[in-house]
Amino acid sequence: MKRIPLLLLLVALLTGLLISCQSAVSVNRLSADTDIDLSGNWNDTDIRLVAQALVESSLSSPWVNQFKMKNPGKNPVVIVGTFMNRSSEHIDTSIIAKRYEMELVNSGKVDMVADQNFRASVRDEREEQQYFASEDTAKALGKEIGADYLLQGAVRTNLDQSGGSMVRTYYVSAELIDIETNRKVWVGEETIKKLIKQSKFKF
Repeated sequence: MKRIPLLLLLVALLTGLLISCQSAVSVNRLSADTDIDLSGNWNDTDIRLVAQALVESSLSSPWVNQFKMKNPGKNPVVIVGTFMNRSSEHIDTSIIAKRYEMELVNSGKVDMVADQNFRASVRDEREEQQYFASEDTAKALGKEIGADYLLQGAVRTNLDQSGGSMVRTYYVSAELIDIETNRKVWVGEETIKKLIKQSKFKF
């Protein structure tokens, strides 16, 4: 019977020791455009750099002016297709696609239409309006703007490692395809290369 209080005392001491050993958490708010690279993995800075570079490359290509010469007063209409992750790590490629889309829209040179992920919900809403909205506010069927070009891309990685050093290279490619003719009007690629060194000694 005397062993039970002693056992409880030991459990209490161990619990207190474990709690005291837990490291404190410190949080600092940072500007969204602050460049921080902790692990060498793909991060938000890479997304920003890649999107800006690819948009700049695509808008400086002749396809925009060629379209406007054939269609005076109109911007080319682009729909975002699939950005595939063919890298060796988990990358949410939808963030790349969305950042790319934002840059294109904000340029004022390109119009965008809803991609496949949102188009179905928009169509459902328009269909329901035919039955439940008033006649003067219901949006008509068959009035969608057809896209002229499809934007798609992929992310690939290459690793080169020796000892405690590693070079990780990301290749982010994108292309615009004329939907009517299946012709590629622009192809671009942006490369992100990182040298990662790990200490041999751990304390």
